[in-house]
Amino acid sequence: MTSRVPYKQIRARRPTPDTIIVYQAYNAKIASAAVEHQRLNASDAFSMTRMTWIKPSFYWCMYRAGWSFKDKNQSHILQITMKFEGFLTLLKSAVPTSGPGMNVNGSKAVRVQWDPERSIRLGRLDYRSLQLGISGDLNKQWIEEWICDIKDITEDVRRWKGYLDEGAESSEKRAEMEAKVQEELDGEYKEEVIEVDDEIRARLGMDRVGH
Repeated sequence: MTSRVPYKQIRARRPTPDTIIVYQAYNAKIASAAVEHQRLNASDAFSMTRMTWIKPSFYWCMYRAGWSFKDKNQSHILQITMKFEGFLTLLKSAVPTSGPGMNVNGSKAVRVQWDPERSIRLGRLDYRSLQLGISGDLNKQWIEEWICDIKDITEDVRRWKGYLDEGAESSEKRAEMEAKVQEELDGEYKEEVIEVDDEIRARLGMDRVGH
């Protein structure tokens, strides 16, 4: 029951105790260079002056990028493994995009946004998922020091979308294909709840309903 999930909760895949996975969608030029050189800004098409929004939630990224089919600038889904200590640093530096606390210390380096989480069919759920917008010096530090691995998972993403499309034939097939996709996802790194201290909860507005 979705009602049992707190309205604002950080959920992510943790391949090791020291790392965490986030997702982002880019165009082919940025994505291919990033994977080849294991550096997100390897392509000159990547802008260091733009805010980069990372998504711990797989399904929110799929919603935002339309399973990589939305447009050419989101045609490749990157699975980015980063240091967990770096992720916590981002959380400790974050301020909300709106509402109370948005101008804490005048910081604009990291923005936090809570958006409706999505189901496997990308339907809106009644609880929220975290996005972090990184800019400035922290963006440089994230790219140069905290990213451990970059993997293009577009082929898998499109295969999973194909399963879901196949499941549209009947309710029985729908449930079968949804279970197949979820089983594959959970088989690698199942999303888990990321517990944070009271200071971070307050900074991220986790105990407030709404943005």
